[in-house]
Amino acid sequence: MAVLKCKMCGGTLEITEGMTVCECEYCGTQQTITTAKDENLQALFNRANILRMKSEFDKAEQLYEKLVQSSPDDAEAHWGLILCKYGIEYVEDPATFKRVPTCHRTSFDSIIADEDYKEALRCADVIQRGIYEAEAKEIDRLQKEILALSAKEDPYDVFICYKESDNGSRTPDSVIANDIYHQLTNEGFKVFYAAITLEDKLGSAYEPCIFAALNSAKVMLAIGTRPEYFNAVWVKNEWSRYLKMMKKDRSKLLIPCYKDMDAYELPEEFAHLQAQDMGKIGFINDIVRGIKKVIVKDEPKTAGTQTDVNESVPAGNPTANSGGR
Repeated sequence: MAVLKCKMCGGTLEITEGMTVCECEYCGTQQTITTAKDENLQALFNRANILRMKSEFDKAEQLYEKLVQSSPDDAEAHWGLILCKYGIEYVEDPATFKRVPTCHRTSFDSIIADEDYKEALRCADVIQRGIYEAEAKEIDRLQKEILALSAKEDPYDVFICYKESDNGSRTPDSVIANDIYHQLTNEGFKVFYAAITLEDKLGSAYEPCIFAALNSAKVMLAIGTRPEYFNAVWVKNEWSRYLKMMKKDRSKLLIPCYKDMDAYELPEEFAHLQAQDMGKIGFINDIVRGIKKVIVKDEPKTAGTQTDVNESVPAGNPTANSGGR
């Protein structure tokens, strides 16, 4: 018997030889499984599923990409990519105790039109195809529901991305984010700051609000005082989504803001961006000035001596304009 893990709860599956669908004895979910017989590929599927269940969607997606390259006709590899693209996590419904999908990566792109979904259907057998179509229908419904709710949200100017707590205590990042939030709000900007923006919302309402803010905000400030804070699961989920949006909308700007660390320690995805050292004197003034130039395009330009955001430290070149740090 193949040793594979349930993609819903992580329990060990007992698989009958030759079957492409099985039922998990732990959560009772009927699910599709890989047709791979190679133990290394099976282990790769397990690792990818574990990362996805931990909401490490980017890391899981990289593994599913490798699986697609190794087994292009494996329907489950293509389906795994779908689950990562839309940030699908399966949670237990308290009413029915069944595992149901939740979406953490809303997109305007329909799952039905996705190429990997089409490939999953092409490679699937009749039983697998039925399950994929039923799950895709539910994910599509969730997407439309979230999009409808997000459309009711007011547009934002700035999105502050940061880690709120660590081991139950507030992080220095959260204190800095709070100060920046109030400064930008006083300047008249509409700012998404999770600690305040989401404080009166239920968990189920987070994604519509976050998606609306990511989609509408012209500037994201990614704040961090430690390398691991930049790469915390939900922090990375926000800035990685924003980077993807930037590829389609070149008017958007992401500014990495770091303190008490070296710019070389920033995520490699920030290498092409201009970073700001929050330890510099006048940092917040530089940020405010730079944001105004991005958002208020018709504002008259005035001469000044402050450092422009576009003149700040490139994430891949911390020796330039380092502010003496």
